[in-house]
Amino acid sequence: MILRGSRAISLFLVVLTAAPTIALAQVPPPPAPPAPPAPPAAPPAAPVNATAEIAAGDKATRAKDYPGALTHYQAAQAATPSSRAEMGVADALYNAGRLGEAYDTYSDVQTTYAGKLGPIEKGLITKRLKDLATKTGYLSVRVSEAGAEVDVDAKQLGISPVPTLVRVPVGTHDVHITKSGFNPFDAKAEVAADGKAVVDATLAAIATQGHVVVHSTGPDPLRVIVDGVDVGATPWEGDLAPGSHDIAGRSSTSSAQAQTINVTAGSKTAIDLVSADTAGHIQITTSDGKGVIYVDGVVKGEGKYTGDFAPGPHTLTVSRDGYQRYDKSVTLAERQTYAETVTLSPLAAAGGGQGEAEHAYQGLYGGFGLFGAFGVGGMGTTIETNCTTLGAQTCDTPNPIGGGAFGYFGYTWDPVGFELLIAGMADQAKQKATFQESQGTLLPAANPARVETFQFLRVGGMAALRARVAFQSHLLRGTISAGPGISYRLIQMERDAAETGGNGRTDKEVPSPVGYLSPAISAEGALHFRLSPTVALSVGAFLWADNASIAGSNSVPPETKHALTGSGNPVPIPTPGYNLATGPQVLIGPFLGMQFGP
Repeated sequence: MILRGSRAISLFLVVLTAAPTIALAQVPPPPAPPAPPAPPAAPPAAPVNATAEIAAGDKATRAKDYPGALTHYQAAQAATPSSRAEMGVADALYNAGRLGEAYDTYSDVQTTYAGKLGPIEKGLITKRLKDLATKTGYLSVRVSEAGAEVDVDAKQLGISPVPTLVRVPVGTHDVHITKSGFNPFDAKAEVAADGKAVVDATLAAIATQGHVVVHSTGPDPLRVIVDGVDVGATPWEGDLAPGSHDIAGRSSTSSAQAQTINVTAGSKTAIDLVSADTAGHIQITTSDGKGVIYVDGVVKGEGKYTGDFAPGPHTLTVSRDGYQRYDKSVTLAERQTYAETVTLSPLAAAGGGQGEAEHAYQGLYGGFGLFGAFGVGGMGTTIETNCTTLGAQTCDTPNPIGGGAFGYFGYTWDPVGFELLIAGMADQAKQKATFQESQGTLLPAANPARVETFQFLRVGGMAALRARVAFQSHLLRGTISAGPGISYRLIQMERDAAETGGNGRTDKEVPSPVGYLSPAISAEGALHFRLSPTVALSVGAFLWADNASIAGSNSVPPETKHALTGSGNPVPIPTPGYNLATGPQVLIGPFLGMQFGP
């Protein structure tokens, strides 16, 4: 019995101990708590009641609380614009002593609500504006930089660009302007009654670098070397970042030791570079005083030459017709003198005629030039050839002037060559005819009295096949070239007529341009300064000739619609057909160019 009781108690304890575990295993976990509700949206702002705000403004005005009245009137105007609300704003500004703003607001009420104002309000506005005109004036602040903050009398006017004109009280006003990265600007403006004061503000950037000026004490300019970088020739000036910098100088024949400077922001430093000569010296002489001497391919003299050169490699050449050419490469050290006497060997003695003479003038060549053009013999316009027939009393007909460019290439067999030329030119002439009013119908074309001014502009091109004859020495070459070709010219006329009487009537006629095709002649005489055996600088005279009466059109038809207009009634003017050019057209002028080869 006792054993059975003990077993029962033990079994009870086991079951009791395991019961929570079994219960936990069988019961599902509790659900997650619900998310808190979203906070209620803020209620919409109650609409502003303009009538209530006006009433509140009136109450504040009676209590002489003008800033408070201004706040209420402005709220009413923002909610429901009206003459009553804006008039309250103007009165509040006036009573608060903000005279400039009051003037502008009264003016706006007068303009915006002109038809809705009663006689009392109109009278009050007129009286206030008249009073404020004696107490205020205009201030204009013009700032060189956009985005600057503009203050007037310690109150913000706005961010530049600010309004063109601002109404402010009479007297002195402090203008203060600031912008990041620029020095502040301050000025005083004196505003007179109903006048205008203008403040022009130029903002200066805050210096972030220092300014350095470099000169050379020697007679020749030096290349300025800043921290190992070539920045230009002396005299040089520029901006450098703050800190330490090494500045040196050099040229082909001299150098200057580096100087160390300390640069600060906004400072200005000037230094002088002391140069020392580093040039080498070349002296070449031929044994018989003959032969052209070249250094680095450039002609330097004949028979004898002495000169200074930069240290480094150089090429020496001596040539003479019938003799073997002498070539040599030398390397000059600083301040070294290289001297040599050259004896040229005849070609026969140098190997039975196997040598090479100086570069022969035979082969391909070419060149180009820019020229001025001056007319010879006029253009042959109707103004030149039929002045009296037109009914003019006098005619002023100067020759055309212009300019152009040309290029050519060809082949020469020394001394004669043949070449193709391409050229383009533009020229213009301004001519004038003066008409005096005639009696009766003797010269009907002269009525009314007037001055007619004609502008003739002509552009065109030419192609020509020319022969060129050349004569040369070691340093110079002279050439003459000429040949036939073909040209095309386009002419535009503009006529301005102005009555010389009291009415000042005018007229302009611009007919369509016309063009003509013509046989042409090109000629040229030149002197060429030889910079090397195959390169020369050319100066001379260039001629262009053609005929405006061969093919195409050289005239414009008459017009019937043109009349002098202006003060008074329009007056028809005779507009006959005009010849814009007739007969031979000859232009000649100087040129400057280059020739290459052979």
